[in-house]
Amino acid sequence: MLANSFCFARQKPFAALLLLGAAWLWCGTARAQYQNPGSPSQPEAPTPGTSPDRPRFSVDATLQLGETGQPTVRLDYRMSRSELLFERTPPAGYHAAYEVRVIFYREKGERQVTGDTYTRELRAPSYAATRQRGEDIADHLDFQLPPSKYRVSVAVTVLVAERTSATTVPIEVPAAPVGLVWFSDLTLGVLEPPSGGPDARFVPNPSRRYGDNIVAFAASGEIFDRRPEQTADSTYRLYYKMAAETGEQVVGGDTTFAKHAGRTSFLLRPRLVNLGAGTYRLTVAMNVPPKAGSKEKSTTIRRDKSFDVDQSRATMGFASAQSVDVLRYIATREENDEIGKLTGEEARKAYWDGFWKRRDPTPDTPENEARDAFYQRVQYANQHFSTGGPGWKTDMGRIYILFGRPDEVVRNPFNFDRPPEEIWYYYRDRKTFIFVDRDGFGRYELYNPPIGP
Repeated sequence: MLANSFCFARQKPFAALLLLGAAWLWCGTARAQYQNPGSPSQPEAPTPGTSPDRPRFSVDATLQLGETGQPTVRLDYRMSRSELLFERTPPAGYHAAYEVRVIFYREKGERQVTGDTYTRELRAPSYAATRQRGEDIADHLDFQLPPSKYRVSVAVTVLVAERTSATTVPIEVPAAPVGLVWFSDLTLGVLEPPSGGPDARFVPNPSRRYGDNIVAFAASGEIFDRRPEQTADSTYRLYYKMAAETGEQVVGGDTTFAKHAGRTSFLLRPRLVNLGAGTYRLTVAMNVPPKAGSKEKSTTIRRDKSFDVDQSRATMGFASAQSVDVLRYIATREENDEIGKLTGEEARKAYWDGFWKRRDPTPDTPENEARDAFYQRVQYANQHFSTGGPGWKTDMGRIYILFGRPDEVVRNPFNFDRPPEEIWYYYRDRKTFIFVDRDGFGRYELYNPPIGP
């Protein structure tokens, strides 16, 4: 087992951080049916809260109530130990260290409000222990800030390798004072082990992305009750629902928790069955009755949080045939022949596993960057190019999945002598694709001009 000894060092706040600007290229004055895929066709736009480069880590910000009773911003971060580089430390053992750098900027004016750096160290008794997989590094940092909207910049540096990556997350500290009954933000995570039991523990999932671990999905929060009177009820009833991007509710229910003095922590474990890949939103609500004898109405406190479900073995039961068919876009001729012979869900799952195992650029790590990047494009295509069917089956969806974001998009929605068109330019690949809306209903198809005179 990997024996870790964490050394926590708080260093002096630093003054500035270099900000990189992003230039946006905008063409035309009219909008077409689909959202502009954007530019450039380099790496896909990173998801806020997830670092685009190594060391790979994820971070999420939630508003909690600190020990003093004041709103506190909690930053949960998570990183695989495989991202660290260990070096031998005489006379025996191995050592690794990383630094977390946090800066809060006011959203309005981009003014830096506060910042700090933190250092963590890990030690392993042997080289074999440094290579051990599993048990990701998961920790959190707490900050108290004045009311405002913030952009939080978080950077992690692996000190031995001198390698840094960064990401940002938004958070708002409301100006309204904390009421007598207060509900923290939801923290999404997983239950380990997924089967539960007395020894199970809740582990935050800051990326809010799920794959096979969707079966262990859980959400936690805290109710803070400062009402002086003793109410007749000794429990809290929470109502929850989970909805897809379309607004369709996929899970709903209510549960009851015993009330504790002052603070009451809760853990929700909605049963997720046949959940397909996509984006979802979990909403949790609680009704607060008025004071005894008061003519006021009950109030409702709500908290919600979105999360993404990636294509995985756990979600293939939702549409296993579709999950394999989309692989035809990048499969070899031999692999396409195999896909045509697959029958049954288990056969498709086994094929899917082998397909992505062959393409994993880092087989020694839990991540499969090729698979994740592919399904991020599939998800984008389904979100933006669906017209009566899945977006990945459309011409625009297929081109986006194969080539990513175009370098430039030109739209001509008001042509006098031909249908509306949209042109995607890929300068690096020296490719141009023209899509036309032949029937005027926003169904853009790839234009294939006739061959010959």
